[in-house]
Amino acid sequence: METAFKTVQILGIPFYNDSLEAALEIAHNDGGLFLAPSGPGLAALGKNPDYDKALQSADINLIDSGYLALLWKKRCGESLQRHSGLKFIQALIDAPRFKGNTRQLWVVPDQAHSDATTQYLATQQIQLESQHCYLAPHYTEFPIEDQTLLDTIREQRPDYVILTIAGGKQEVLGHWLRDRLDYTPTIICIGAAIAFLTGKQATIPAWADRIYIGWLLRILADPKTFFPRYWNARKLKPLLKQWGECMPQKT
Repeated sequence: METAFKTVQILGIPFYNDSLEAALEIAHNDGGLFLAPSGPGLAALGKNPDYDKALQSADINLIDSGYLALLWKKRCGESLQRHSGLKFIQALIDAPRFKGNTRQLWVVPDQAHSDATTQYLATQQIQLESQHCYLAPHYTEFPIEDQTLLDTIREQRPDYVILTIAGGKQEVLGHWLRDRLDYTPTIICIGAAIAFLTGKQATIPAWADRIYIGWLLRILADPKTFFPRYWNARKLKPLLKQWGECMPQKT
């Protein structure tokens, strides 16, 4: 995809630094791989070459991490245009062009998330059939590949493929899919963002997402799961201090 939008280079990753409206237009008209890497994921850059490559070659990397935005502001004095995965998927679902498009494939972690996603989208005037949800296996080994999913996409040829599985894995899978398709759908990796809307995870109001405390609400709702994950994000600060605009390397 030809870049016609503003980006900012951080940790070797070209991050999208333009308006939400422009990102939605690209999703509707051009397709490509859309990622929204989390703070904990970015803190692990340099450790998994498959993940690093996926971010470096994505068509759009949304700035999801409020922590990254705050660290960059302190370092450079530059305010970034942050669009979280939650903000983006909500805007996409609200878009008339998306509501009227049933050529969607949602990649979900299990049947419970499939049911919740289908039920929620129905309240948003988006009717999904069973074939529009793909139950992903439990990916355990890198590089992550899924021939069955690839064949499903080739058969259905959806305009939108939305991956709602674990961060660190979905980006690698999305990259693998994009490079093996003979057309250009919009592949969006949003992790748990849809679960905030369906009720499968803690609700994050728009104001909480806007002031960067969605992570706190997740911890309060399930501290055992999310405190260790977000505690790992603290490594992002020294990583950014050491590497700045460059991709971290193994030492």
